Amino acid sequence: MLDRGKSFAQLVYQVLVVERKLTVATAAAEIGLGYDAFHARISGRTLFSADEISKLIAAVPDARLVAYLLRDSSFTAVERIKDPLENPEDSVVRATHRILIETADVLEAVDEALQDKRIDHRDALSIQKEIEVAERALVSLREHVRNLTR
Repeated sequence: MLDRGKSFAQLVYQVLVVERKLTVATAAAEIGLGYDAFHARISGRTLFSADEISKLIAAVPDARLVAYLLRDSSFTAVERIKDPLENPEDSVVRATHRILIETADVLEAVDEALQDKRIDHRDALSIQKEIEVAERALVSLREHVRNLTR
């Protein structure tokens, strides 16, 4: 079944309208669209162009947007290291702590899912989401370590 970008539009709607990461009006302005044109895109009536998606990701830095685009590929979306600390070793320690926290979230999701001795589709989605966050944290740590050796 051909989706033609509807599930991406639903994800953008979730991020902007449900989770309120940014107002729809602000996101529309950042992309260079009017409110009505942008609303047509997040409601799935009109498709986002590649340039609009690029601007959207810059305006709404939510890794799920990039992960959606990469989901059937062998790539992982990772945030760039913007402002490394003066002491690069501190960056590595913080990135390592983040991995521990994200891994604990994966374990918690699995533990909660197994309370009834089975994992249903909602549990699997929750676990997968936590794994994706942990994967991004791990790749981010790799970049922090690389920065130490440069």
